[in-house]
Amino acid sequence: MSFANFSSFEQIIPFLQQHRSYAYSILFLGSFFETVIPFSLIVFGEFFFLAGAILAGMEVLELWIVMTVLYTGGILGDNLSYWMGRRYGIGLFDRLQHWPMIGRLIHRENYEKGVVFFEKRGAFAVFIARLSGPLSWVTPAMAGVFKLNYGVFLRFNTPAVIIGISEFIILGYFFGNYIHMIIDWLHRYGLVIGLIFMCVVGAFLVIRRYFDWRGQVQRTEAEIIEFIGRHFGVAVLIIAGFILGILYLIYAVR
Repeated sequence: MSFANFSSFEQIIPFLQQHRSYAYSILFLGSFFETVIPFSLIVFGEFFFLAGAILAGMEVLELWIVMTVLYTGGILGDNLSYWMGRRYGIGLFDRLQHWPMIGRLIHRENYEKGVVFFEKRGAFAVFIARLSGPLSWVTPAMAGVFKLNYGVFLRFNTPAVIIGISEFIILGYFFGNYIHMIIDWLHRYGLVIGLIFMCVVGAFLVIRRYFDWRGQVQRTEAEIIEFIGRHFGVAVLIIAGFILGILYLIYAVR
């Protein structure tokens, strides 16, 4: 959806308001299957979390119902994955390796990484994984495979589901609540905002590259200075672009 045709999106809002039950059902199913193995490997729950929250922020949907269906779907999906893992054990992952597309994501190497993570963290892995992206796809099922006590699983998993989904609800609701102002800002200052965003991403990549490089082996002071020198020009451009972008926005909105 481009900013230019945002008005065409507004035209379907009355339709969504008249068919809210379908919207809530879709949000529930998206949240549910996002955590049910093997669907969790191909269904991206973030899309449903953000979409529901944005519509709530625009007052198309009721926020408390959106939160209820998303939380319920996520908790039930994780619980189903847990019981599938407990029922079928390691055989569940062996079977999924032969599924088209899904087999590429559930291969032995990824599974073994999950095993190491789970064995190292124990029950707390259930909580951590739900907040750490890809590991959340398989951790509930692995908790079942390892026969983690179900009560312990609930205590660690349920709050993690609520916290993990709430992050997207807060972001999406804020965006939906101020969507017209945000769209107006993007119309006016889109290029500058894009520059600032690229500078932030560039800074993140340079910093991550530095810590990855330094973490490989013990580095001497001379090697660190040499690394900084090689990336000095890029760093200056990133900082300058960021500062100029911020200054332009400050001057433009005054």
